Order: sequence, then structure tokens, then C-alpha cells
Amino acid sequence: MGVKVKVGPKYQVVIPQSIRNKIPLLPKEEVLVEEINGAIIILPHMKSFTEFMFGLGKDAWRGINPKSYIKKERANWK
Repeated sequence: MGVKVKVGPKYQVVIPQSIRNKIPLLPKEEVLVEEINGAIIILPHMKSFTEFMFGLGKDAWRGINPKSYIKKERANWK
């Protein structure tokens, strides 16, 4: 459930402290503002999408030997 805030006369909103404590956002940093199906979404602006994506999915290979997996998959091609 969200936190109720007021829109100021210049259409400014303050991000509540309870939410600020959960995300790595500092004063004067840029954010992305999106409208999706009538909802306003505020996202931290990534300085580098490469850094953001680095390591994504690393748990997918946990407990799997990549070399034996590839050999098994290639054997199924025949």
C-alpha cells in the first residue's frame, strides 16, 4: 500500500522518508517519471544500465555446471 502525499502548487511531491530509506536516492539526483495505465511511476535514474543489469540472472546457473549443460543440450541437437 502506498503513502498518501499532497501535490504542491507547482505539481511537486515529497517522497516520504519511509520510502526514501528503502531506495538508494540522494538529493538532486535525477529520477524517471512514467505514466503507465493512468498511474504515475517514479523510478531512480540509472547512471549506467550496464551496471544495473550486471549480475542479473546469476542465480539461474546456481548448482548447474555450464559445460555439462551445454554438452547435454548439444547432444539433443542430433
